[in-house]
Amino acid sequence: MTKSGPYQTSELGPLRLVIILADESANWKIAGLRQLDRLLLSVAEFARTNQPGARIDVRIIWDERVDARSRCEPANAALANIETAHSIHDVSIPDGEASVVLSTRLVPSRVRFAEVIAALANDPLDLRNTAVEETERQLNARLRTAVDGGWDYLASRDEIAAAEQRFLKQNGKSQDGLASRFVNRPLSRLVTRWLLKSSITPSTWSVLIFALPLCAAGAFLSGTYSSFLLGCVIFQLYSILDGCDGEIARARFLESEFGRRLDSFCDLLGNLLLALTLGIGLARHAEAGGAPNSWLYLAEGIAAAGLIVLSEGIVFVRRTRPDGAQQQQPTRWNGALYQRHHEFLERSGILLLGERFAWWLVQLTKRDMAMLAFVLLALVGWPQCILHLLLAVSGVSSALAGNAFLRPAAPAIAQEAT
Repeated sequence: MTKSGPYQTSELGPLRLVIILADESANWKIAGLRQLDRLLLSVAEFARTNQPGARIDVRIIWDERVDARSRCEPANAALANIETAHSIHDVSIPDGEASVVLSTRLVPSRVRFAEVIAALANDPLDLRNTAVEETERQLNARLRTAVDGGWDYLASRDEIAAAEQRFLKQNGKSQDGLASRFVNRPLSRLVTRWLLKSSITPSTWSVLIFALPLCAAGAFLSGTYSSFLLGCVIFQLYSILDGCDGEIARARFLESEFGRRLDSFCDLLGNLLLALTLGIGLARHAEAGGAPNSWLYLAEGIAAAGLIVLSEGIVFVRRTRPDGAQQQQPTRWNGALYQRHHEFLERSGILLLGERFAWWLVQLTKRDMAMLAFVLLALVGWPQCILHLLLAVSGVSSALAGNAFLRPAAPAIAQEAT
């Protein structure tokens, strides 16, 4: 989702030169990053994704009206070939090769940055025979219209807040379920905007909010109607805030394999706590009411937890064994599912019922929808149905994971960008 799409400038060849016109806006912060740093990180990501191994030279040209003491230096070394030039006319422009001019007033979308670059490179400015002021005027006009929705252009400081809102709105994931899109994300983005004003890292946030599942588990152990409802509300709050770490990472270019694994591990522990403590709480509730066989709830909770571990364990082994590592196939479900779940759907037989049915089934059974449904079930006094659903879904997931694990991997082909 966060990677730029393929670079479409075949008639010009690879991008060789990026000129950044920097003025006072270079120091303006959008979603936790200075504008100059965001542009440089965007160019570096473009280079890794679209031109691996190819050199892209970056020349920063400061507006002479900006005092030298106010000219910020790049905060990272994502690009080693960055230099400062006094004028556009001091820059050596490669003949017949792609070059673009950007401005620190540009707030690019990470998803469409390659499209932005292609639009500017295919219609380059005449840098050799144009005054700097005219170049800036032409660039500013082009940035406002060239790719609809591909960026924001900041004419003044007053536009920062609105641009940041639009930037974060594009910062979700295509795999978000219906509850995430319409409930969780709008709320998590409000928190993320506040967090981005601090120096908190995504991994730190993942660890901090894990206190919520612990609190919810403690509530479930009480075994009362109000405690079941409170626990489910806390888990729903955790589901909302759990989106902030990814939003911070994507806004600041801080994605990492460690962060992804930590987030997945915390989610797994949260699901285990949900199943086990709900089973214990329901058993205590049934025992207090004199119901026979109250231990069955405890057994059901343990079984659900065991199946959750089994399902996730199979997925982990499948992804790390030699044939599983090649299981990166383009599929029409890339936008709705994580890669590791594609095989489960394709081999489940659900598609025989029609793609529209399968799409709705996928959307309605995602974790974000489940957490919201659990709150409603607790509200109407049916917490036992939550445990039954956990057991059923974890059982089906384990069966599908086992089926995908036992069958041979399909031939590896290139992965479609998501």
